[in-house]
Amino acid sequence: MRHAPSAFSPLLAVSALLVSGAASADGAYGRLDGDLTAVVGAGASVVRDSALASGDLRLRYLDAAGAAVSYEEGLSGTGGIGSVRRAFLAGVELRPLFPIRFLKAKQTGHGFFDLTLDSLSLDMGAWLPQRVGSASRRFGMYAGVAVELPLFARASGLFLRLSSQVRWAPERLEGSDDPQGRAVMFGAGLAWHQVFGAGLVQKGDESLQ
Repeated sequence: MRHAPSAFSPLLAVSALLVSGAASADGAYGRLDGDLTAVVGAGASVVRDSALASGDLRLRYLDAAGAAVSYEEGLSGTGGIGSVRRAFLAGVELRPLFPIRFLKAKQTGHGFFDLTLDSLSLDMGAWLPQRVGSASRRFGMYAGVAVELPLFARASGLFLRLSSQVRWAPERLEGSDDPQGRAVMFGAGLAWHQVFGAGLVQKGDESLQ
């Protein structure tokens, strides 16, 4: 006799995947398959009264440090005069917990937990906002934190990214006391990580032989 599938079966399967993770003997979860990690992401963010769609590209060395560029486009019907219509961002990203944990062999064996912990990142850089009702094109500054939750418990795969930044407008950096010159951004989105073998570490090893 065949039983009807439970309505909770898909949720149970996803929960099992996230909680149990994939065991890894070395705690790298595939990050040693290559030197570089390329990341392509898309999502949405909120800055004051502006809701924006966003996309970003990242390139990390040994998944520990790298560069990021992002583009944000305001969603129609949100924000008034002075709100962000679109913005370009470029900066650096630092993820220090992976090399620290890996070198000390502190892995738990659960991919979801270890990869989430390792993903805690600090980023900073410049942003170029275009505001409604303003023709100004000057660079401001941002600094923030982010965490990424792996959906497949592997270094290469889909991640849920949650981020927050403090952004300073150009006028605030020039000494203005305008309270509107500083804003907090909250964002969420999906990002695909792909580890690939650039061979940078291997080349260095060969030169020592």
